[in-house]
Amino acid sequence: MTSKYWDVMNKLGESFSNIATISFMLEELTEAMDNNRMDDAHDIARALNAFLPVYTDNWDRNFKKAWNEVVKEETR
Repeated sequence: MTSKYWDVMNKLGESFSNIATISFMLEELTEAMDNNRMDDAHDIARALNAFLPVYTDNWDRNFKKAWNEVVKEETR
């Protein structure tokens, strides 16, 4: 059972670590805007808008799975 917990919590951790990608893209966006590179800024903003729903859906699925496997399992 411990391995099952580890697997779901590891997947959740992997999903959460995608924040580093968002952080990097926001830094790039800020740099592009500060240097008046508006075409780049628009591209990065579009990429963030496309990436965010994919990220949040992935995190939500992994969170629910971890919740069901770890928390609900413990309360049974």
